Order: sequence, then structure tokens, then C-alpha cells
Amino acid sequence: MWNTMANIVNGIYGFISVPLLIAYFGKSNYGLIGLALSVNVYLNLMDLGLNSTNIRYFSNWLAKGDEGNVNKLFGTSMSFYGVVGLLNAIIMFVIGLFAQSIFHLNDEQGTILMHLFFILAISAFISWYTSCFDQLIQANEYVGWTNQVKLLAKLLQCVILVLTLTLKFNIEVFYALTTFSMFIVIPFCVHKIRKLCPYIRFKPHFDKAVFKEILPYSLNIFSFGIFQFSFYNLRPVFLGLQGTPADVTDYRVMNGIVSIVMMLGGSFMGVFLPSVTKAVAQKNKDAIDHVTYDGTKYISILLCFCSFGVISVAPELINMYVGSSFGYLSIWLVSWLLLLTLSHNQAISALILAGSDIRAITYSSIVASVLGLIVCWLTIPYYNVGGTVIAYAVYILTQMGFYYFYYWPRKMHINSRKVFGYSYAPYLIAGGIIAWGCHYLNIVSNQWAEFFIKGLSFTVVYTVAVLLLLNKNDKAFFMKLIKRS
Repeated sequence: MWNTMANIVNGIYGFISVPLLIAYFGKSNYGLIGLALSVNVYLNLMDLGLNSTNIRYFSNWLAKGDEGNVNKLFGTSMSFYGVVGLLNAIIMFVIGLFAQSIFHLNDEQGTILMHLFFILAISAFISWYTSCFDQLIQANEYVGWTNQVKLLAKLLQCVILVLTLTLKFNIEVFYALTTFSMFIVIPFCVHKIRKLCPYIRFKPHFDKAVFKEILPYSLNIFSFGIFQFSFYNLRPVFLGLQGTPADVTDYRVMNGIVSIVMMLGGSFMGVFLPSVTKAVAQKNKDAIDHVTYDGTKYISILLCFCSFGVISVAPELINMYVGSSFGYLSIWLVSWLLLLTLSHNQAISALILAGSDIRAITYSSIVASVLGLIVCWLTIPYYNVGGTVIAYAVYILTQMGFYYFYYWPRKMHINSRKVFGYSYAPYLIAGGIIAWGCHYLNIVSNQWAEFFIKGLSFTVVYTVAVLLLLNKNDKAFFMKLIKRS
């Protein structure tokens, strides 16, 4: 619940801050921030899959009470991330020195971008070096706590946004304050680790044996992660090469609307991973089954609520967001949102990552990513922005087909029919029927009023439908969560 709340606040901040900052700094100058971040995004691959790997191994060794290996991995991670952070900072610094000539900017913009890269260089080093702090806390199953402190940092960014607009900060000051505000969580993390694991030494000490043990698993994570990363980030690039700048704008419009749902769908694997790893280490079949079927059910409920909730008001949302001239995007937006419900496999994916052999899903990810990118390249000339949605359909259906028909039943001994029929299909059908009904609910002429009436109607009816579908154990579970929160 805290993870969901943090994602919602993050999405709302992005949705509101973008138009405000574009109006304040100007479209070109504000674009410099996006340019700096986009250059840095591929450097995130320098992680080599160590984030999920560390959570998995920390969780495993904590479950077994192996304090020695936990401490060795923590020190090794600090050493590794320190080197990565230093390399990242050097690259950002060098690019900053030549930013004006590389990106063909005027003197003023070149100076601004150079300063942004220098700020990014400093923040990148700090961020990389302290990465393992959050990983160890999550491995102790304090995922909610980590999201609480991240939420605190995001609220601080909201304050910085207000101060920027009222006190007239320049773009460099705004970017520095916003970037460094994330580091407010570091003292809280240090205190939490000292409380949870008092034996931890906050000093880099590279252990070759531990690194050698985790490296094969880490490279497996990296090998399918790089293809997934490329698929998601190359689609708009292909759109620019095969289509027109207007097509890229269409993509950004739709991506802005679905990004919150995508965050929700992609965030659960990290939430489940620590608990699942301990369940696997302890061979707790009841806990594993609970995550497999009930965890998938709860994710499906939330994903279907978000996806079909937006689908029910898609035409009105597009009109209010960018104007009626973009109305032709409704069909593609609805298709994209419908496909996002297939992200209901996050709980089982965490179960897969908790195991030792993930080569099969690495191969399936490579195949799905390559097929999706080929389809994207070939369909864009005919369907424009729709080609990226068709490509996503090929990618996600290939992945889910592999899971449902081969990997889950044969390798994990999971009942795929039960996953589909018990954990996913009821909420997919309920959400689809209710969204379809709300879509044709036209009782007022005012667009804003219609948007809220349809959205509220879907929320109420879907909530009632879910309550009717849930069993007694589910209701007791949610009541327990509410009381704990």
C-alpha cells in the first residue's frame, strides 16, 4: 500500500510539475533537463543486475542467519557501486564540458546544460554509492518503510517546486535542489540498518568469493534486463526514424497517461522479492502458494482497476489533456491499457527471481524483445504510433504465452489454469464489462462533469464487484492490512 501511494504521488507530481515548469523555464530550457537525464539513462545498465541480485542474496542469508555473508556482500556492494558511481560521474563531467558542441546549443543553453551535467555527476556518485542501503532494508522486509522515506523526499520536492515558482529560482538551482533532495533518506537508512543489522560495517571491503558467487545470477538478470530496457526505450526512437515528429508526440501523450499504470505493474516484483526469497529458502510451500495465487489476484485487482478505470474515461481524458484533435489516439490508448493488465505476473516473477536458475526466462525475454522491436519497425510506416502498441502486444503476449503454457506448469509446477481462472480472469471480465458500460454513460453535456461521473461510477461499481468476488480469507486479509496501516 505504501509502495502504491508513493507511485501515485510520484505520478501526480510529474503530471502537475511538467506544464508548470515548461511555462516557467520555457519549452527549450526545460527540455535541457530531459536531455541530461536521457543521456544518463543508459548508464543505469552499469548496475549489471546487481539490485535484484543483492535483494535476493541478502534475503536468503538473512533467513539463514548468515550475518558474515550479509556483511561481506554489503561491503562488496559499496565497493562495486563506488567504482560504478565514479565512472558515471566522470562520464557526465566529460559530456558536460563538451555539451554545447555535442548538442548544437547556443552559448546560454550550452552553459546551462554543462551545469546540469555537473550536478548530475555529483548526484550520480552519491546515488550509486548508497544503493545497497535500500537493498538491505528491503531484504529485511521493510519495503513499506523504504517507500515512506521516499515519499518524504518526494514531498520535499513538491516544496522545492513551489519555492522555485515563487522565489524565481533559475533552472540550475531548481535541478540541484530537486536532485539532492532525494538524499534526505540516507541518514534514515543508516539509522535503520544499524537497528536491524548492528553487525554491518559502513566501509567498502571487496570480497572476491562473495562477488564470484553472486556474479552469474547477476549477469543472468542483466542479460534479460538489457533487452527489456532496450525494447521499452527504442520504440520511440524507431518511431522517430520510421515515422514523423508528430508520431513521437502522439507516443509521449499516450505514455504520459499510461505511465502511472506501468509503474504500478512494474513495482510489485521488488516488493515481493524479499518475502518470496525467504519463503523459498525455508521451503515454505504455503507462503509460496499464497504469493502465487493470492498475490497475483491482488495485483490483478489493482491493475484492472487502474487500466479499466482510465479506459472508461479515455476519450474525455485525451480531450482534457491535449485537446479533441488527438481523439484518434483513443483506440490505441485503450489497447495499450488493456495489454497492461497482463503485468499481473509480477508476484510469480519475484518467485522466479528467488530461485537459482533463471536462464529460461532470459531466453524468452530476448526472443520477445527482438520480435517486438522487429514488429515495431515494420508496422510504424502503416499504423504510425499504433505500431508501438502492436509491438508491445507481440512482446507481452510472447512473454505470457511462454509463462502460461511452458514455464509455470513444467518448471515451477504452478497451475496455470488456476492462475488465469482464479487470480486474473474474474477481475479482467468485471473491469471490462463495467468500463464498457461507463463508456456509454452519457447523461450530461459538460466534458468535465462527464469525466468525473464516469470515473466515480466505475470506481463504485468495480469496488462492489470486487467485494462480491473476494472470499472470506481475502476480506480478512485486507481488513488486517487496513488496521496495520
